[in-house]
Amino acid sequence: MTIKAAAVATAMLGSLAAATGTGGAQSLPPPPPPPVPSMTAAPQPSFTPSATPSGSPSPGPSASPSTGFPIRVDRSRVGVAPGGTVVVNVAGGSGPLTAQASFDGVDVRYDDLRRTLSLTGRANGRGTVTLSDAAGDTAVVNVLVAPPAGIVPSDATVELAGTVSPQFAAARVQATIAQLAQLQPGATLTAGGVTTGPLRPGDAAEARANVSVRGNDQYVDQSGVTNVHLRVDALPQLDPVVLFYSDDPERLGPLDDGVLFRGTIDASRPARAYVYHVSDSATRRLYLALQPTAGAARVQVLGGVAGPSDAFPYVGHLSTLRYLLEHAPQESFVTNLLPGAPYLIPLGAGPMLPGQLIAAISDLRVLDGAPVTVMIVAASTGTDPATLLAQPEHPSDGHFRRGEFSLTNVPPIALSYVAGGAEPPPFAVGVRYYANGQPAFPNLRPDIVAAAGQRAPLAGDYGVLRSVSLQLANPTATPQNVYFYEQPGANGGVTTTLWFAGDAAPTEIRCVSDPSQRYLVKGFGLAPGQTLTVTGSYMTDGTSWLPLYLGLTATPPPVAPPDGCGPKPGVTPGSSPAVRP
Repeated sequence: MTIKAAAVATAMLGSLAAATGTGGAQSLPPPPPPPVPSMTAAPQPSFTPSATPSGSPSPGPSASPSTGFPIRVDRSRVGVAPGGTVVVNVAGGSGPLTAQASFDGVDVRYDDLRRTLSLTGRANGRGTVTLSDAAGDTAVVNVLVAPPAGIVPSDATVELAGTVSPQFAAARVQATIAQLAQLQPGATLTAGGVTTGPLRPGDAAEARANVSVRGNDQYVDQSGVTNVHLRVDALPQLDPVVLFYSDDPERLGPLDDGVLFRGTIDASRPARAYVYHVSDSATRRLYLALQPTAGAARVQVLGGVAGPSDAFPYVGHLSTLRYLLEHAPQESFVTNLLPGAPYLIPLGAGPMLPGQLIAAISDLRVLDGAPVTVMIVAASTGTDPATLLAQPEHPSDGHFRRGEFSLTNVPPIALSYVAGGAEPPPFAVGVRYYANGQPAFPNLRPDIVAAAGQRAPLAGDYGVLRSVSLQLANPTATPQNVYFYEQPGANGGVTTTLWFAGDAAPTEIRCVSDPSQRYLVKGFGLAPGQTLTVTGSYMTDGTSWLPLYLGLTATPPPVAPPDGCGPKPGVTPGSSPAVRP
């Protein structure tokens, strides 16, 4: 029962006594009921709260009534920043309560009038504050005094481009707020409450995000609301003209933190960054870092990433698939870069364990402002990647796969077939040199060309997006079938990802490895007299062994077998050497 209920009971007794005192003989009223226990102390005007020195008990006697209930607090764990104060509500206890801190990092103030425990941070540290009463009962509050895990920004502008899914918009809202939150190392952030439908260029939205910043027992948690201003820009197609290829060193040892690749983009030179690295040490992360060379800049970012995982073919294929899924709708985001403030994009789902791979593909364009330095950075846990950006580019590991390569005038996969006629020669992707001895994609970095010689050109077409153009004709009077096939050129596994125009999703071919066998990619039926043009996009999958031959035939090829990358046949004498990242 509460004090209010006890007062009502006392008032009822007074009314009864008054009634029996009118007229006739008087009888003694029954004795009053025993005191009613209360969870709230009665006001005591004579009590003056005072601060309790750290490490010392609170002032002894107070006018708190004896309740007979155990001491209870409304929280058992408290985080407070130095200079900040957190109030803990207290109930129960017998008689006056005292408060004792186990460490000097917190000032303790117990107010028996208001039944509150105020904890003020003095210096970083952790310990306990113990409340006790005359009967020996106690309650313990665990206290962490530390800096805030981050800040909750009051506003966040989220600038997107292309056709945007609700999932992408929600992810970018969280990422944008996290960039503004000044998170401490190891802190995590969640932002909820922002939902949208599909968004298209020209759309805009206003929302409020409920933000929680967790210090994970190292920093003080924070929470609040951020006003989100979201808009989708109408931008032209993002078509990079240069490939930044970061695959050297492919395997990163314990001492390989630092800048793995460095290149520059400007408004006339959009680039595609292709990242492929394995870590041989634990708890390493990879980052895409963007830093203006002078002044501010505004940059568009589009791409996909997979890993970390030790299933290399899966990671290589998934990164291509995710990139194609973003490239087709041009789903991307735009960020504003400030001088001296690098923008760091973590790559992958988390830290890499030994033997795990991350593969990432990102298209980058400066929309306006200064040129921007693009860097791929490796940093072990506990290392701030921003502190590594001034380092020189990492020395080569001798594979000479790093470089810059032109993406202008990339030959399409162009094939024509007339039913009843001869098969066209297959198109070879992933070759380093053409038959005439010219490199397919020469390296634009003179330093690498000088060191690598014949190994400097791009191997495997990794990061090259090719258009597909199939011209099919059936001049006969009967229906005809035409099959688009693939054939490995080496005795290693290859996975394939294409997206044909008009299809709802990319076509994915599981791993195949027999260079003597053709495998079905897709079949097409042609009516009598029909001609058909098929278009699409293709990019080689990371970890695949190349070259790969793509062709057209009237002979139905088998589908890829489930165990296509099992035991491999011998290499055909004189066959092209296989290359892979």
